[in-house]
Amino acid sequence: MKELDAGLDGVTRVLTRISEIEAKIATLTGGGTLTTGTGSTSFDATLQGTGLYQSSAVQSAVSSGKGQQVVAAAEKYLGVPYVWGGEGPSGFDCSGLVTYVYKQFGVDLPHYTVSQAAKGTPVDRANLQPGDVIFFGENGGTGFLYHTGIYVGNNQFIQAPHTGDVVKISKLEGKYDTNYACARRYL
Repeated sequence: MKELDAGLDGVTRVLTRISEIEAKIATLTGGGTLTTGTGSTSFDATLQGTGLYQSSAVQSAVSSGKGQQVVAAAEKYLGVPYVWGGEGPSGFDCSGLVTYVYKQFGVDLPHYTVSQAAKGTPVDRANLQPGDVIFFGENGGTGFLYHTGIYVGNNQFIQAPHTGDVVKISKLEGKYDTNYACARRYL
């Protein structure tokens, strides 16, 4: 139970940081209100993100194979060069790849990792499904979110890693395992 509490504490810190960043963005853009996919960046951490909460819409999307379709769409861009700020199809950065792929499924995501993490339905790591978007943060996943990718299954994900590299499938191990922060489901 201590591990679950520690994990939820980390998620809570990440979500708090997301709220702080969104508030700062709203201030910088004239004080408007930013809306997330759920209408609010806060949620009941005792239920959501623990595997105890899943809406029927989320369950039907997973069972319908939409996640596999997302993975297949992302795989079309394997080998495409990393380009900072790139939103495809000739070059991608990490959040640009996610934005571009999900746009093909009618999901409009911002081209910014932190804002993407504020949308969708939280998914517990133990319940990851192909097509879920995973996020990585500094300080063992509890700090600023700096990277994202699309989970493909079997502890692997598609990512646009960094300058000088290409879109590729990587294992969720080493630094990615250590810095795993959270996951979201958009379909």
